[in-house]
Amino acid sequence: MQAPEPRPRDVYFFSTCLVDLFCPDAGIDAIALLEGEGIRVHFPQDQTCCGQPAYTSGYAEQARRVARAQLQLFPEDWPVIVPSGSCAGMMRHHYPRLFDDEPQVRAQAEALGKRVFELAEFLVSVVKVNWQDRRQENQAATTVAIHTSSGSTAK
Repeated sequence: MQAPEPRPRDVYFFSTCLVDLFCPDAGIDAIALLEGEGIRVHFPQDQTCCGQPAYTSGYAEQARRVARAQLQLFPEDWPVIVPSGSCAGMMRHHYPRLFDDEPQVRAQAEALGKRVFELAEFLVSVVKVNWQDRRQENQAATTVAIHTSSGSTAK
């Protein structure tokens, strides 16, 4: 995924249905991370789900309806930050396929997909955060895992 230049001052936040319904604090924390880096976060109120549950269950038409509604939510050319590798992958890779028979909508989905970033991917690869280890001397190190949407690993 090509990082936008210069560093974005504004982003959209797509919270995902999982964050919205089960762990909203994770979404609030993600927004705080972005804002802590001086980025203005815009949250489209009409967002729902990326459509992945329907898509992976074989309900392409239902996934297409959900995706079509999400495509309208991000009119500015800002990055769309998603706190889930699976949902970012759905928006980035599968949205265009859902509209193979609608070239104009497919082009819109492809354009959106180029702006979609998983949260950690965005913070590491675009914002280039350099957080310091702040654990106390007697604390054990913590292992962190990342679930990306691109198959690459961030370092």
